[in-house]
Amino acid sequence: MAHKSVSLSHGLTSKEKSYVICSCQNKSNRFVNLKILASKAVRNKKIFSVYGSCSAVRKALIERGWVEKMPANQMNLLKIRTNSFSSKTKMQNELERLCLSNLVEKYNPNFVWRTKDQRRDTTIDMNKDCNIIINKLETDATWTSKQGLCSSIKRNYWFHIEDVAEVNSPRSYNTSDSGDIDGFVKDYKITACTSLLKWILSMVANDRPVFVDTGKTSMNVMVFAINRCKEYLLSKQNKDIDRPIQAISTRQWDSFLKKYYCIIAKEDFFQPDKATKLSLYLSYSKFLLKEIHKYRPQLSCEGCHNIWIIKPSCCSRGRGIRMASKLGVIMQLLNKATAKYVIQKYIEEPELIYETKFDIRQYYLVTSTYPLTIWMYKDCYLKFSSQKYSLKDYHESIHLTNNAVQIKYVNCPGRHAELPINNMWDLDKYKSYLNKIGKDDAWERIIYPGMKKSIVSIMLSCQDSLSVSKNRFELYGCDFILDKEYKPWLIEINSCPDLNHTTQVTAKVCPAVVSDIIKVVIDYAKNPKASTGRFERIYRQPLTLPHYSNVADLSLRGYSLPIDYFYKGNVEVQEMYEDSKIGKQNLLKQAYNTDVIMKPPEEEFNFPDKNEKNTCTHKTFSEYKMGVVANVFNETLEELMDRITSNSNFSARAKFDQCPSSPSNLIQNVCSVTNLQNLVRKSVNITAALDNHVQTFNFSNLDDAPRGKGSVIDCSPINKTLLNHCNAAKIKHVKQLSNEVELRNSTQDVINATIKIVSFINKKEKEYEDII
Repeated sequence: MAHKSVSLSHGLTSKEKSYVICSCQNKSNRFVNLKILASKAVRNKKIFSVYGSCSAVRKALIERGWVEKMPANQMNLLKIRTNSFSSKTKMQNELERLCLSNLVEKYNPNFVWRTKDQRRDTTIDMNKDCNIIINKLETDATWTSKQGLCSSIKRNYWFHIEDVAEVNSPRSYNTSDSGDIDGFVKDYKITACTSLLKWILSMVANDRPVFVDTGKTSMNVMVFAINRCKEYLLSKQNKDIDRPIQAISTRQWDSFLKKYYCIIAKEDFFQPDKATKLSLYLSYSKFLLKEIHKYRPQLSCEGCHNIWIIKPSCCSRGRGIRMASKLGVIMQLLNKATAKYVIQKYIEEPELIYETKFDIRQYYLVTSTYPLTIWMYKDCYLKFSSQKYSLKDYHESIHLTNNAVQIKYVNCPGRHAELPINNMWDLDKYKSYLNKIGKDDAWERIIYPGMKKSIVSIMLSCQDSLSVSKNRFELYGCDFILDKEYKPWLIEINSCPDLNHTTQVTAKVCPAVVSDIIKVVIDYAKNPKASTGRFERIYRQPLTLPHYSNVADLSLRGYSLPIDYFYKGNVEVQEMYEDSKIGKQNLLKQAYNTDVIMKPPEEEFNFPDKNEKNTCTHKTFSEYKMGVVANVFNETLEELMDRITSNSNFSARAKFDQCPSSPSNLIQNVCSVTNLQNLVRKSVNITAALDNHVQTFNFSNLDDAPRGKGSVIDCSPINKTLLNHCNAAKIKHVKQLSNEVELRNSTQDVINATIKIVSFINKKEKEYEDII
């Protein structure tokens, strides 16, 4: 046969077909069997085509009696002509494969497996060819692109289902949307404020210098961060309507960010606390961070350096990714960019294995768009970085765990011996590691359920973009990163995940995934009792039938509000100004009793009888008890900080606070500020001391912190008898001083509030003494 007769795009020529048939007819019995097999495949609709080199699909279908119709560009005698076979048996098998494909050439395939590269060349009409099983959904760009996933996460709260659908993903912004860029700038600034407060608290907890005599940064920088965090919290709680938010100029933000960069980089420190207000600053900072954590869960793992990762929307395999921590650098990158990018908050404090970063590649399968049916693979693998984790260098070999990136680098010296040379672990190895460190239940209790809920949540939020199509399925690959509490964070979702045998781990996992897909879409579809391999159905959307009724059947049900719900006090009308056209303009002023800062917890709750009240009060660390302590203590701290952190109050009383009998010194006496460590233990963790079981928020670890000493402020148990005795002495001492010195009304309120804080804590510790 002449070489010019070979056609790689239109299949075999007539001469080549004759050659193949003649070669198979030499073994007459085998040729007859091939014809019988082909006729059965046509009759039972078992003809398949595989575009690409997915041998696992081909093997699984052939074992089930399917016949392959080879794509036209693969129908050639190139392997035979070049003698690429090691034995005559393999050469004969190739001839029989070509012969079978030629026998079913006139029939459309009933199963098509396509890869990402061949997708554009195998366009199939979804409406006409609905009986063909295809491994691709009609559209998937909604969640598999970085830009689409970012948009999906923003609307995901509409699809939250308790214990079923809940996604945890870093905050992301699309540069193609001008509103998102403004949102990113605001997010960056508030993150700088929370990062500064976390840094200060972490430094104090680790006995590191932050307030030194040589410091050049004023305490007003910390006050600035506190006020911005307070304003953010008020806006999230919808309380900013009744409270005016101070307008902050660009110049003020630039000045703050400049100081923030110097503090975090340890190029500068804070000046000593001459006004002796550090106790309230630390207490209020911890209170604000705990409250903000409810609205920003990533606060517990996003670190203190304010690092963001910039990803190209249309690139894969880690190409074009940049990292930066300064706002000016990030904006400069975006301004020079010609493509679309996604800005994502970097998880600075991930869970590490032997000081090395890793992520989890998890597969899931969608077999129906409506009702939405999702299958999750029980097996997965870990991808490691080749270098030790560090935030002092933003090189891709440290922070990007993609195999396509890590394969370019050599593993660092001093690497732990148990880490894999090829930078991959299978699930069994990881479970063995968890068992070794005493976290054997983390996978079944936290990691796997967390990944399951994230996958279901994302698919529900994107279901509207999918058309209802029959016989369509698709495999996806998710990348998750774990935080210190082993909670998985969804980083990205990949369509057409790489199933090639890059390492020994993928050579084991990937063929098993493909083989089990055939069990789900072929075997299970015909027989619900058939095995699905390692795939587990994690979600099947319930079908609801519409219920039609008459208008007369409609009704309204509800509950009337109690009379005590409505405010019974007098509303003061305050005249503000007079307009010549409209007349007098009046504003309503809320009638709050400002003299009573503290109020007993009984006034906030209504109980039907005494027994129910006692039941609620004495449950072991119930939400009621901890809520009462936290609410009353936090409301008082907020009231104090509203007065102390105000610009006028802070500046006007700077000199007055230096007096020996000043209110600030009285607060110092109340709090017993003898050293910074005792101050943190007594003023920052009073509520934490009441609850040694629940830890709602952890502060950031320091990069250079001593080994074995975390950044969580962990206090030793407090001696209640000694504390009660000291509190009583302090209260008596403060009352005597307050009677001897005539103070201003505002400063007297601060003292009274502080006294009530200590009194309330003393009372509550006595009340909960039996519980603790």
